[in-house]
Amino acid sequence: MGTALAGSTLGDWLRQFDGPRALLELAVIAAVLLLIWLLLRGLRAALNYQNADSVLFGANGADGVLLPLLGLAGLRLVQPLLAPLQPLHLWPLAMPILVSLLAIRLSIKVLRLAYPGRAWLEPIARSFSWFMWFCVVAWITGLGPTLMHELDQVHWTIGARTISLRRLLEALVTAVASLLISLWVSSAIESRMMHSVIGARLPVHKVITTMVRAVLLLIGMLVALNMAGIDLTALSVFGGALGVGIGLGLQRLAANYVSGFVLMVERSVRVGDVVRVNGFQGTIVDMSGRYTSIVSTSGRQAIVPHELMTNSMVENLSSEHRASEQSTTVSVAHDCDVDQVRALLAQAVASVPEVLAAPAPEALLLEFGADGLRFKIEFEIADPHNGDNEDLLSKVNLAILKALRAHGVAIPYPQRTLHWAGNADAPLTLVEPQREQPAPVKGVAKGT
Repeated sequence: MGTALAGSTLGDWLRQFDGPRALLELAVIAAVLLLIWLLLRGLRAALNYQNADSVLFGANGADGVLLPLLGLAGLRLVQPLLAPLQPLHLWPLAMPILVSLLAIRLSIKVLRLAYPGRAWLEPIARSFSWFMWFCVVAWITGLGPTLMHELDQVHWTIGARTISLRRLLEALVTAVASLLISLWVSSAIESRMMHSVIGARLPVHKVITTMVRAVLLLIGMLVALNMAGIDLTALSVFGGALGVGIGLGLQRLAANYVSGFVLMVERSVRVGDVVRVNGFQGTIVDMSGRYTSIVSTSGRQAIVPHELMTNSMVENLSSEHRASEQSTTVSVAHDCDVDQVRALLAQAVASVPEVLAAPAPEALLLEFGADGLRFKIEFEIADPHNGDNEDLLSKVNLAILKALRAHGVAIPYPQRTLHWAGNADAPLTLVEPQREQPAPVKGVAKGT
């Protein structure tokens, strides 16, 4: 292994990489990485792998975690062949660089896979990248062991245990690694399970993936705490206090999570169902642990807490009977033929392509209004996703209007008759209302 920078001058350290042996090392490292990249590219093409967000392959095979991982393995296998070139100078530089690259790519890609589109993700990714490259520089320059020794000198005594700053940092790194692996595994399981099922089994798989992620994250945290030297049995008191705090201060939040678990297990509503909650109708696009996301056909989105879903009436328009019943109203003149109008209305609505022929549309006489006879036309559509679509209602109303005008059926306008109680022969005079004169402005002198 080459001489560390901490034990020599910068010039002496750079002279290690001057000469034919360093060029040979560089050529071998480049050849190994190029061969691995070509292998990954061919494997990606053979598998027809088109997922640009892949953690293993990445977008083109070079930005995934397999390249630095296989690069480490390849360099380790080739290293015995370079025994005549000992001591190696570039080899100790390539290994930590590949390790850092592996950690950076793994962490960033897993976080993007688990939390897509989050605004806080990029600052965290940049900060972690800078930290890893700082560790690489400390390792290459030989400052790493010295820094670790100094961190080990800073310690605290908690009970019968002594915890150093170095151990805390190691526990933090272990916790981050455990959480990343847990998120990666749970995201892979969720992606595989959610893409392989549809319909009624979808909520059950959602519950399973949520529980798997929670269990894996809990295991990762326990492993990190154990490596930090924290006695896990002492956490029983903290767990009891946390339970009391959740029961008192976070009961509404906990109720939402429990209600979400009940909804997913009972499968009363599922992703893709058309529901109506408190007058808002739309399609369920996501069911997270705390809330359900509903999007209407007009693009509006409602975030409904699960507690509201379990404690109020929810109309599931997609349950069993897939057709959705709709209606519209219209008023016609009092002197019209009621039977003819009912037939015209039913035929007009049935002519709309989205309306089902069976059951046939039906026109009902609702009331004798002051201005005309009020009819209600009931019909069904095949796709409940268009239940609150204003475009569909416009088509139905236009068809009704054309049919009534074509057969001379009048749509009445509001009319009022005024009865004069005074002398009928007395002339009526229209008096124009007086307009208020603007008040003069005081305190303004006239110019000459």
